[in-house]
Amino acid sequence: MRFGLAILLVLLLPASALAVGQGEAELSGGFGLAVTLQGENRAGAQAEMRLLRGLSDSWAARLGLQTAWYPADGGTPSAHVTTQAVGLTWAADMLNLVPFADLGIIVADIRGGGVAARQSLGGQLGVGADYLLSRHFTVSLLARVDYFAFRLAGGHATRPTQLTLALDLGRTF
Repeated sequence: MRFGLAILLVLLLPASALAVGQGEAELSGGFGLAVTLQGENRAGAQAEMRLLRGLSDSWAARLGLQTAWYPADGGTPSAHVTTQAVGLTWAADMLNLVPFADLGIIVADIRGGGVAARQSLGGQLGVGADYLLSRHFTVSLLARVDYFAFRLAGGHATRPTQLTLALDLGRTF
């Protein structure tokens, strides 16, 4: 009962000034794991950078750049996926832990993997948490799903999906 009351109290408290606040910016980047769900599932490595600009204590605008590399696997050649994203991030401060959700629109350049290069437009959904090391430094764990829904140019019209898990280090300005 006490645990449920504590959770309810935390959820009802307004966002504090610990996350990216109104008028502040945060730049973060890191490395992680990527998994593609097209045909045979393949795992690879990814790197990302994101820039947040606080719109309020809970909402931030987000720009992101992410690149994933999938090594050759048997008869399938290596592949490379680069995405650029624009979106919104909602965060809820809980002491030094700040859970958040991302929603965005992405443009992707997909090359390799045995198919012709193609560019796609799609959506991005992510969840994660920032751990505030200090007022200006954060460590983030972030999981995202990228769905490349529409072919813009090149290649065939498959709709691959990509899952990523990243550990980022960030600086708030």
